[in-house]
Order: sequence, then structure tokens, then C-alpha cells
Amino acid sequence: MLHTFIRRFQTLYYKKVRKMTDVDLNIMHMRRSGITVGERCRIFTPITSTEPWLITIGDQVTISGNVSLITHDNGIIKVIDGKTDVLGPITIADRCFIGMNTTILPGVTLGENCIVGAGSVVTRSFPPHTVLAGNPARAICTTAEYAAKYREKAIDLSVIPQAEREAYIKSHPELLVRR
Repeated sequence: MLHTFIRRFQTLYYKKVRKMTDVDLNIMHMRRSGITVGERCRIFTPITSTEPWLITIGDQVTISGNVSLITHDNGIIKVIDGKTDVLGPITIADRCFIGMNTTILPGVTLGENCIVGAGSVVTRSFPPHTVLAGNPARAICTTAEYAAKYREKAIDLSVIPQAEREAYIKSHPELLVRR
């Protein structure tokens, strides 16, 4: 109870007094817990782990909402007497993007510039510059192929004010992806 009160007070202090965003708070809490987080990351979900020292996140990584990084498998307790867990580190190299609702399992390393599609379950490691998706995740293409495919449709929403985005997108329907 006291811990919950203290955590809420700290969050209020950091948001109101220090003007920190939810992204900044997530990263601060992750670092305090023992997770290694690089510079200029954007992490939109609180990442927690019972083995935070097994998680390493590189520079300029984006982690979308509702992403799980699982560093242990407790299921072994049901099949091997006297054993409780199988552990594995998770390493996310520089400039990776992890899509919403992704789960990354123990022992996975994602090389630089990997892009993980939303809803993926990453059960193995992937080399740099790989676009991967699915359950279990598999390589879809390289990041160069991905960029070439969407170069004509990609836009920079950061330069369009929020209030003007709907009108802009409606006036440029050719930019919308159709599957």
C-alpha cells in the first residue's frame, strides 16, 4: 500500500514538476530496475522483468505499446523435478523498432535496424536489417526492401500539426496503404 502511494507520488512529481513524459518515466523506471537502456529511445510501454539485468536495449530503439520481454520460462517446473526456470537474455540492438503487442522470448537477440511487425512472437534471434513478423516470427524481407516498397507512400507526420492531419491525409488518398 505504501509502495503504491510512493510510486503514484513520484509519478505525479516527475510529470508535473519535472515535466517528464510517460516515455521518459518508462525509461527512468526501467533503468532503475536494472534494465540497460540506450540513448534516444522511445518506449511506450512499461517493461518489467524479474531478471531485469538480462535485458539490454540499444540506442534509438522504439518499443510500441503492450510489448512483453520475457526472460524466463517457468514451465520447466512441470517436467524436470527440482528445477524451476530456464533463463535467457534479451538483446535489442541499436535502431530497432518493435511493433505493438509483440512478445519476445528468452535468449533472443535482434540485430541492428530490425523491424518487428505488430503482434509478433519472437522465438529466435534475427540478424541486422531484418523485417520480421508472425507467430512464430519469421523473416519477411530486409529493411532495404521494406524501404523500397514504401518509399512513395511514407510521410513525415511530425511536420503536420495534429489538427491538420485528417484533412491532409484525406486530400492525399494515394498515400494510404491498401492490402
